Amino acid sequence: MSDSDISPQLHSAMSIPEYKQIIQDADNYLNDNFTHVAIDELVKMRSQFFDSLLLHLWQHTDLDNSISLNAIGGYGRQTLHPHSDIDLCLIFDKPLSNHDAAQIGHFFTQLWDIGLELGHSVRGLDEISAACAEDITIATSLLEIRHLAGPSAHAEQVLDTLYEDKIWSGEGFFRAKVDEQTQRHMKARGSAFSLEPNLKNSPGGMRDIQTLIWVARKYFAAADMAALRRFGFFTADEYAELLESQHFIWRTRWALHTAAQRAENRLLIALQSDVARLMGFGDNSNLAIEKMMRQLYRAMRRISELNQMLLQYFDHEILSQPEKPCQILNEHFEIKGRLIYARHDDVFVDRNQLIALFCHIAEHASEIDAIAPQTLRLIRQVRRRLLGDLQDFQQCRKGFVALFKHPEGMGLALSLMHKHGILASYLPQWREIVGQMQFDLYHAYPVDEHTHKLLKNLYALNSKSDDETLTLPSAIFSALENKETLLFAALFHDLAKGRGGDHSELGAVDALQFAKFHDLKPSQAKVIAWLVENHLLLSLSSQRLDIYDPSEVKNLAKTIGTKARLDALYCLTVADIKATNDDLWTNWKATLLRDLYMSIRHALRNGLENVLEQRAIVREHKNEALELLGNSNDTTAQDAIKQLWKRLPLSFFSSAKPQEIAHYSQALIEHGTQDELILIDESYTKGSSDLFVYMKDKPGLFVTLFNTLASLQISVQQANISKTKDGYVVESLKILDYDHQPISTASRRGRIKQKLRQVLFENKCIPKQRKNNQIGSFICEPKVEFLHSRKKDRTLISVTALDNPKFMSHFCQGFRQFDLNIHSARITTVGEQVDNVFLVSDRDGQPLDDKSKQALKSFFVDTIKEQHPIA
Repeated sequence: MSDSDISPQLHSAMSIPEYKQIIQDADNYLNDNFTHVAIDELVKMRSQFFDSLLLHLWQHTDLDNSISLNAIGGYGRQTLHPHSDIDLCLIFDKPLSNHDAAQIGHFFTQLWDIGLELGHSVRGLDEISAACAEDITIATSLLEIRHLAGPSAHAEQVLDTLYEDKIWSGEGFFRAKVDEQTQRHMKARGSAFSLEPNLKNSPGGMRDIQTLIWVARKYFAAADMAALRRFGFFTADEYAELLESQHFIWRTRWALHTAAQRAENRLLIALQSDVARLMGFGDNSNLAIEKMMRQLYRAMRRISELNQMLLQYFDHEILSQPEKPCQILNEHFEIKGRLIYARHDDVFVDRNQLIALFCHIAEHASEIDAIAPQTLRLIRQVRRRLLGDLQDFQQCRKGFVALFKHPEGMGLALSLMHKHGILASYLPQWREIVGQMQFDLYHAYPVDEHTHKLLKNLYALNSKSDDETLTLPSAIFSALENKETLLFAALFHDLAKGRGGDHSELGAVDALQFAKFHDLKPSQAKVIAWLVENHLLLSLSSQRLDIYDPSEVKNLAKTIGTKARLDALYCLTVADIKATNDDLWTNWKATLLRDLYMSIRHALRNGLENVLEQRAIVREHKNEALELLGNSNDTTAQDAIKQLWKRLPLSFFSSAKPQEIAHYSQALIEHGTQDELILIDESYTKGSSDLFVYMKDKPGLFVTLFNTLASLQISVQQANISKTKDGYVVESLKILDYDHQPISTASRRGRIKQKLRQVLFENKCIPKQRKNNQIGSFICEPKVEFLHSRKKDRTLISVTALDNPKFMSHFCQGFRQFDLNIHSARITTVGEQVDNVFLVSDRDGQPLDDKSKQALKSFFVDTIKEQHPIA
C-alpha cells in the first residue's frame, strides 16, 4: 500500500465540513487496514497525511517567509496514533508584525475548527535557548523537531544548539531524564502490571523507549534505535525484541484510541474487550482479554528490562566516574558501585549460579541496587535456553529455600527474580499465572503481580510503620519462629488460579509437593498446605459471619486449631488484602480482622487448641535438636540427653527452636544439671537476644527475675517459664536492651549475667528501677481472664496489659498476697501490649475457686488503677 492511498485531495475553496470528512475518510481507511498493515507503517502514514493537510493550510496563509512550521514530539517522530496530539512549533527569526500574529492565530483557529487535537507553541529563534534551559520538557520535544515549511535552517539551528553542551550537557540531560523516568514510575506505583496499565507512562510503556531515544539523540546524535545497535549497545536479538515489543504496544494504543474515541492511555477494563477484538484476539470476551493482556505484560516486561540495561550502559558511557571499589564475593560474583557483576561470561553454565546470584543480593542487600547490565544480558541469554525448571537442580532448591529463610530474601532479591523472569524459570506454576487476569471487582493486579505484592507486604511487616492498622500484624509477624513457612504459603496461595476448580485446594496440593521436593519439615509442609487451602478463611468470615457471636468464633477456633496457625493466617490475610487493591485495606477492615483475631486467640487459649498438633511439634523439635547435637554414635551422650529431657517440661520443647533446644541441652549437660546456669547468646542479628536461666525453684523467683531485668533497663519481649519434675525452673526469654536492640557487646552481656547471678543465686538486693516518665500517659487498666485449663488441679490466668515493667511486679505481688504457686508462665509482647498467661494453684495445690478468682482480679485492676491512674 503506497502513501498515496490516503493522500488528501485538497483545493483552495474547501469548507470546514469537507476538511473534517477528508480526515474521517483517512482514519476509516487506516482502521480498515489495521489488522494487516504493520503498525509502524500506519503511524507513519497518518503523520504523512497530516503533513499534506497542514502544508496545504499553511500555503493559504499570508505569512512572512521568515516563519517556519515544524513538527515536534510524537508527530516529529512520525508516530501519530488516532487521537494523539499534533505537536507543532512555529519559529520566527525576527519580530512578528501584527499582521503575522493575526495570520498565525487564524491558522491555529482553522486547525481547531476542523477538529485537530493540537499541542502548539510559537517561539522566537533567539528565545529557544532560554526556554530549553528553563524546562527540559521543551528541550526534549525540540530534540525531535522535523521541518515542514518555511526556513529549514530554523530546525537545523535548534538541533545544533541542543546538541551542544551549553544548555544541557550530556551528563545533565541524562541525569534529568533518568530522574524524570523515576518520578513517572513512582506515580505508576512502580508497576506496569495493574489490571489497567498505562501504555504510555507505566514502567515498560512507550515513555521508557522514548527516554532511550532522547538520551541517544542528545549524547550520541543517534536518529533512532537502529543507530544504537550500530554503536554496539544492542545485540541483534535485543534490537528485534525491543522493536517487537514496541510495535505490540503501538498496536494496543491504536486500538485503545479507536475503541475509546479519545486520547486514552490507560487500558481501562471497560475498553479491554473492544481493544482485544480490534486486535484480532477474538470475540470471546474474557479469553480474548486474557490473551491480549498476557502478551501486553510480556512486551512491557521486556521493554522495562531493556530500558534498565541500556540506561546502565549509558550511565557508564556518559557519566564520568572514578574507579569504583570492587568487593569480590566469590569466584563468580563481585560488587562494584552498588551493582552486582558476574566475574566471567560462563557463570550461568552452572544453572545453580542463577539462584546463587539472588542469594548474594539478599546477603548484601544494603550494598546493591541492581544487577549490572553485562550480567543482566547473560541472564537474558541463559533464560532463553532453559529447557527444564531450575528447581530440578538440587543446589537451586537449597538456594531457593535459603532465600526465603533470609531476613532480606523478600526484599530486592525477590523483586529482581520476579522482574527478570527467574521465578517463572524456577516454578512451573508461576509461569502459568504470569499476566493471569482476575475478572472481579476487587483485584487490581494480575495473579503474579498480586502474589509479588503480597510477599513484599509480608516483608514490610518486619519494619516499623506509621500505619497504626499494621501495629498488631507487624508485632505478630516479627515474633513468628519460621517465617519461611508463611512466605511459602503466600507464594502458593493463588498459583492454581485459572486451572478450573477450587484454586485453594489445588494450590494446597501443589504446596505439599513443593515442600516434599524441597525437603521441608513435615510439620512445615502441613502448615503451608493448610494456609494455602484456608487463606480466605479470616477474610470471608469477617465479611459474612457475626464475628461477635461466640458460637461462630468457637467454630473458627476449632478449624484453625493452634495459635501458631492463627498468627500466620492473620498476617497472610492482612498482606493479601493490601496486595489485592490499594484502596481495599481500611481502618474498618483492619478493626474487623483484629477483633476476629483476638476472639479466636481467646477461644484457643480457653481449651480449643489442638493438643495432638502441639505434641507432633515437640517430637519434631526433639528429633531436629538430636541431629544438631551430632552425637548419634555416642550412646553415653545420647543417654545423658534423654535423661535430661525426661526432666524438662513439654512446654520447653514446643516453644523453643531446635537450635535453642540443642544449645541449652548441651550447656546443661556440660555444666551439670544440679548447678545453676545463666546464658545470653552472643548473636545480635536476630532481632532480640536469648536469655536462659536454669536454677532451683524458690519463693518469689519469678518477680525477682523480672524486677532485676527491669532495673537493668532490659525489656522482656517473650518468655516461657516452667518447672522441671524435680523442682528446677527453666526460663527462656527474648530480651531487648535499653535502646530496644539486642544485647550487642560482650561487656554488656557480662554485666547483665553478673547482676542476675548476684540477685538470683546470692540473694543480693535488686537495684532500684529508674522511673519511666512515659508510663503515666497511657491507659493502664489490665484485662484479667480465667481460661480453661486441661489440668484439673490448676487455674489458667490471662492478664493483658500495656508493656510496662511495673505491671509485672503488681501481678507477682498479687500471687504472693493470695499465696499462689506459679507453675508456669508465658509472656508475649505484641506491639505496645503484653499478654501474660500464668498457670497457678493455691497453697494446697488446688485450683482457685470463684471467690478467689474474683478477689485476685479485683486486686490486679484496683492496684494498677491506683498506682497508675488512667490519663
